Amino acid sequence: MSLNSISIAAPAAGPALRLLVQEGTSSSGESEYSSKKYQQLATVLGTYLKREIQVTGLSPLRQYDADAIRQGDILIARPNAVAGMAIQTLGFVPVVALDSGIKSQMTLVGPASLKKNFKSPDELKKLRFAMPPADSEVTRQALRLLAGMGFKPETSNVYNVQLQATIPFALENKLADVGVVKSDSTVAPKMAAAGYVVLAEGEKAAPWVMLANKKLGAELIDQIRVAMTGMMSNAEHKAALQGIRVQNVVEADPQPYVNAYNRYNGK
Repeated sequence: MSLNSISIAAPAAGPALRLLVQEGTSSSGESEYSSKKYQQLATVLGTYLKREIQVTGLSPLRQYDADAIRQGDILIARPNAVAGMAIQTLGFVPVVALDSGIKSQMTLVGPASLKKNFKSPDELKKLRFAMPPADSEVTRQALRLLAGMGFKPETSNVYNVQLQATIPFALENKLADVGVVKSDSTVAPKMAAAGYVVLAEGEKAAPWVMLANKKLGAELIDQIRVAMTGMMSNAEHKAALQGIRVQNVVEADPQPYVNAYNRYNGK
């Protein structure tokens, strides 16, 4: 398991808390990338809680590593299904939802000329699809969508990449015709700027979410919730959220995440 931890000093009023981050395949890098990216947020949260916060980025290639997630006190998860797994099977509860202000859904993206191919299964069979790893939430969503159109891709139709950021490379080099990306990923606007269009899209996803391990106790979990909400009223602290592309902190309902996990497992 690839983990990379960064300790953030804060006035000590209790044991250090471990903040895990799972960005999924929309991440722009491996675990070290997430560890550094969320450092400023950990600093601010640690100031509120008067505790040391240890940030650990989880590998986007091992999203459903339950043993790794169990090590955390707090979890930030972008994939809805990962959050649902943590809620349903690992003893985590929602703290707040982190709203990017951008509609989040799986999209199939490619040249506008391919829109005609999405009108029949026979035409879809002529296409090659660049997708993240087969066990990723976004890829399973894409496969369900295509199955609903009467098309089940074979191995010869699918070119797997590790991160969504590689999808443009696959299309530009004719390794695939259509790419699978999340609409709120950093690569989505880059693909739009390059002239690619959305050819099909899945259902809207819930915002990414901050969870806490139940073992922390109701009082500390509520303190984390109040701290995260309070950041929106402080310009400097709000900047820490905007640095990770969060525009608003809102109440989190556990059910959409549990539903996403059940769909991920074919239920």
